Amino acid sequence: MLILKYITVTAAILFLSVSLSLISSSGNAYAGGQSNANSINWENLTVAIKKNKLHKKVFLLHFYFPTCAYCIRMDKHVFSRKSVINYVNKHFHPVLVDIYGNKKILYFNGAYLTEKQLAAKLNITGVPTEIFFTPYYRKIFLLPGYWKKSDFMLVSRWVASGKYKIESLRKFSHNSK
Repeated sequence: MLILKYITVTAAILFLSVSLSLISSSGNAYAGGQSNANSINWENLTVAIKKNKLHKKVFLLHFYFPTCAYCIRMDKHVFSRKSVINYVNKHFHPVLVDIYGNKKILYFNGAYLTEKQLAAKLNITGVPTEIFFTPYYRKIFLLPGYWKKSDFMLVSRWVASGKYKIESLRKFSHNSK
């Protein structure tokens, strides 16, 4: 019985070690929160709000959890693509929010919340989830779940171009073909 417990504990530790090493070596934004010329310049909401005073742009809030398989997949297959990186960095204030995070951040109304409280306030129940807000803090669109690069870019172009004000995403999609 003692040997079985030892094997179970050893297997669990090995599994966690391998999982964590894969996550941190995958080069995703969640592992270290670092950015460079080859990645989206993710920032926290406090920094984005301050930058917005000088450079009015749409906010792109990306809600994630570091070990979420679909978040990692989205980072690897969508957010790591040069065309997406360039577009997001040019047209949005990209904000990374850990739905279970305890970091205090400034919210649009001037109050400080933890990342976890912000996720609850915005009714984020699953990740990944993207929410686009105007430069004046009005919600534009919520994009829940994993999306392919082409679909993510379609929504991003619809939002960044301002077309969301005059036509549906469906109509924009048909006009973009």
